[in-house]
This record gives sequence, structure tokens and C-alpha cells, in this order.
Amino acid sequence: MGNNKAIVTMAIGDIYGSLWHGLCKSGWERYAQKHGFDIICIDSPIDDSERAANRSPAWQKCLILSQDFSKKYDRIVWIDSDILINADNAPSIVEEVPENMVGAIDVWSSPTSGWFPVALQRLIDITPKGDTFSQNVSMYYKKYGLPDTFDKVVQTGVLVLSPKHRDILEKTYYEYEEKGGSEWNYEMRPLSYELQKASKVHWIDIRYNMSWPIYKCLLYPFLMLESTLEEERKKALSTVCVNTAYHNGYFLHFPGDKSDMMLVNQDSLTWTDCKI
Repeated sequence: MGNNKAIVTMAIGDIYGSLWHGLCKSGWERYAQKHGFDIICIDSPIDDSERAANRSPAWQKCLILSQDFSKKYDRIVWIDSDILINADNAPSIVEEVPENMVGAIDVWSSPTSGWFPVALQRLIDITPKGDTFSQNVSMYYKKYGLPDTFDKVVQTGVLVLSPKHRDILEKTYYEYEEKGGSEWNYEMRPLSYELQKASKVHWIDIRYNMSWPIYKCLLYPFLMLESTLEEERKKALSTVCVNTAYHNGYFLHFPGDKSDMMLVNQDSLTWTDCKI
């Protein structure tokens, strides 16, 4: 008898395909074997229309529940292809999420509701397009043209789903349009709004989707600035910091710059291996 749970991702093109196969796949496979998941990596667009080609492939996560494979599973976990899984640390992500609900973390509570604005402001300060970011949840939705009804934001890089959530995801895909570049977060704002509007979100442990840029800005902001350190010493410092973050969580997310992903030693077993 096969597994009734699957992890699904999308890695389209040589860059994302190489990234996932080279850095992510092995950790995902260990996690899947440990907790009884199949892994499905989609390597070509589900929707190849002109509309789809003119916006980020990230939107196409909203179409995975219409695929033939989805009928075989009770639970489908979407994970962005730029996430490293610490298989030794991470419990099964589906266990505490009711089947009728969508499991996700709240962006504005990661790592806490008090610390997130501090990290966000630092990120805004050093980002050329920082003025497109939103300093509070209300602004996050209103800038997109959505009602500011909710005080939380679904981080759509990790979603615990079931086939019954197909209608909500596809509504988002077909009724909303791309606003601009990556600073608009692609599908995240409208999908967050629609999921909460339907009262379908079950908030999960933030360790299942730790954003490295946010943790970097909060705990290691010196890594974001110009440094007088020699390149090798700076790399050593970055390595110990990102590996510490890897051991502090379950799933470590690398939106934007992927260079620090290559510094993570996924064979290390404990934070005590994080030495300079």
C-alpha cells in the first residue's frame, strides 16, 4: 500500500532544477522516508498560457490540487523549492493540522510578533525596493487593493493542504493578477486573504517555515552590511550563522538570494557542530 501523503514542489528551468536537486532533494527524501510522504517535483508549467508565462511560476502552486496525482493523496504539502529541511529535527508537519484546514505559519509572528517588525525594518533599510514592503499587516493587504480585514499573513512557501482546498487555490489563481516584481510576493497576498476569508487557516509552528533573510536581519544584521573582513573569514562567519539557523528550526526558507544555501552542512547533527 502506498503513502497517502505527498510533498509537492515546482522547480522549473535549469537554475531552480539544479538548486533543488543539488541542495534540497536529499534532505527532503530523508524527511519523506521518516514520515511516510511521497515527493513530487514538477519541472514544467502546469499552465502554459500567455497569461501564465507573463507572471511568476509561483502562482502555479494554486493549480496542484487539480492534477491527476492529487487524487491519490489525503494530504498534500506544498513546499517552495528553495527550502532546506532538517530531517533530524522536524516532526511530521501534517499531524496537528485538521484535514479540512490549511496549515501555514503567520509571517508577522515569525519569530515573534514583537521581533518581526524589527527584522522587517532592517530589511527595508537595506533593500532598494524597500518602500514597496509593508510595515504592518493592514498596509500589506491595502497596497495590493485588498481589504485590511485580517491581522495575520499566510506565508505560502509551506502549505499543508488536502484535495478539498482546490476551489480556494484556483479562485486565487484565476481571479487575481501579478502586481509587479518579487517585492509584491506574487500570489501570497491574495492567497493569504482568500484562505482567511474562507476561515480555513490552521496556524502552525513557525519553525516549519523560517525565512533566512528575516532571521539574518534580526540576529545577524552585520552579515547584511559591508565588511572589512577578508572574504574567507566573512564566509566562515556566514557559515556558522546560517547553520545555527538550520539547527534552530525545521524548514529553513531562502527567498531571494540563494548563496547562503550552499553554506549549510545538512550532514551535521547538532548546533554544537556550528563552530568558527
